[in-house]
Amino acid sequence: MKTAQFNQQPSHTIHLAFSEDRLQALIAEGKLHAADFNCLDKPSKRTVWSMLLATAARKMS
Repeated sequence: MKTAQFNQQPSHTIHLAFSEDRLQALIAEGKLHAADFNCLDKPSKRTVWSMLLATAARKMS
């Protein structure tokens, strides 16, 4: 079975944008974790931090 060949160059940062709803869904589904990305500004960091706390609270209840 052949697999897709992607850029074989060394890893580099890729800048993406997600809607807040989609990011929340990816975090809630466990498909994206806080260690997987960095926020580029303080408002984004605050929003993501709130999402992570809310997701953790739902899992604990």
